[in-house]
Amino acid sequence: MNISELYRNLNPTSIRPDGVDGLRPSQDSFKKQPLNKPGEATEFEQLLRQESKTFSLSQHAETRIKSREIPWDSHLEKRISKGIDQAESKGSREALILADDVAVIANVKSRTVVTAMERSQMKEKIFTNIDSAVLV
Repeated sequence: MNISELYRNLNPTSIRPDGVDGLRPSQDSFKKQPLNKPGEATEFEQLLRQESKTFSLSQHAETRIKSREIPWDSHLEKRISKGIDQAESKGSREALILADDVAVIANVKSRTVVTAMERSQMKEKIFTNIDSAVLV
């Protein structure tokens, strides 16, 4: 038996192009996926942007929220996130964000709340090391 006869007897799907036994990839797997239009975000980029719009709390802020018994809920978090977004759009670095009776200082670039207080804890009514204030 020669090589050509041997090859004819083999099932073409049993040998991969690299010579290893197994299935060949289908031609459909090589089709290109449609590209997004220029400026259009992919699904991954949209999800990443959505997740990056949240913020984190520093250890100090967490301690202050607990010790000062600040009423913290998802509605307040959305308002603070919106305030950080607004400060970011204006080029702020450190912002005071006022939401009703709660005040937070946030590092805008890292989207981190540095500290938090209620109106009753604002004795001196002076905030330092901020470059903007946002009312939400």
